[in-house]
Amino acid sequence: MFQPSDAEGMAPAPFTLPTYRQETLRHILLGDYAALMEAINQMAALRYCDKIAWSDPIPTGRNGEYLSVMTRRRGVTTG
Repeated sequence: MFQPSDAEGMAPAPFTLPTYRQETLRHILLGDYAALMEAINQMAALRYCDKIAWSDPIPTGRNGEYLSVMTRRRGVTTG
């Protein structure tokens, strides 16, 4: 009634997925609060990153100095 086809019982051809890794880049801004906010706004206006990508400015303990960090990740496929 049913006859096996030639493809039955054969293993599929090997398939290799490309490897995926991420490159990480961190930007650190250090300076006066107003200067940090201006730099963050300029990068957002240039569409380099969103404002929300930056950490809230953190006081460093020095008079009027703040720090903010932004991390960018970029996927890289190889193979």
